Amino acid sequence: MPKHQIAFQKILADFTALDYNVSYFLLNANDFGVPQDRKRVIIVGYANYLGKTFQAPEKITPKLVLKDVISNLPSSKPALDKNMTNGDANLAFPNHEYMTGGFSSIYMSRNRVRSWDEPSFTIQAGGRHAPIHPQAPKMEFIEQDKRIFVRGQENLYRRLTVRECAKIQTFPDDFVFKYRYVTDGYKMVGNAVPVEFAKQLAKIIFNDMI
Repeated sequence: MPKHQIAFQKILADFTALDYNVSYFLLNANDFGVPQDRKRVIIVGYANYLGKTFQAPEKITPKLVLKDVISNLPSSKPALDKNMTNGDANLAFPNHEYMTGGFSSIYMSRNRVRSWDEPSFTIQAGGRHAPIHPQAPKMEFIEQDKRIFVRGQENLYRRLTVRECAKIQTFPDDFVFKYRYVTDGYKMVGNAVPVEFAKQLAKIIFNDMI
């Protein structure tokens, strides 16, 4: 049995031994009001004396896509030298700046562009892995593990800004991230649980506790 399966089974066994009724599900945040494909295993345990069993929330339709959350943002700016922040006073919208720099061969091995009518790729905790803005066409396939930006349209390929990532993670617009380096902004946003996804789970738990 793979190590991760062994670790998962141990988690379940440990909570069961502590007299918890444990439920677990593989859920995609895109099914719960988040414009992003983000699959996560969710584990919820209720003390057995409560007599409750957690059930996953109902899926929300229609699913949100990129145009629903980032199409109305004003112009963005690239980060300053060494990916220092422009500072909110110099941006049209808080945190609306993107990391600059090259793209690794690993990054270029896959298409990193989702179109306006698709959900985003998973927002990760690093600017180097941020998806490309949907203004760009899908990357051109060359061979196995190699893609390129469409010739003549290279200027359209930029990473999503910190603010765009935050909106895809369903943070409210008045939630402002403070950082010196733009890379730290991506880290804060990407490490978070999508706000709306957490809300849908919390509502179930709250109602179960009433």
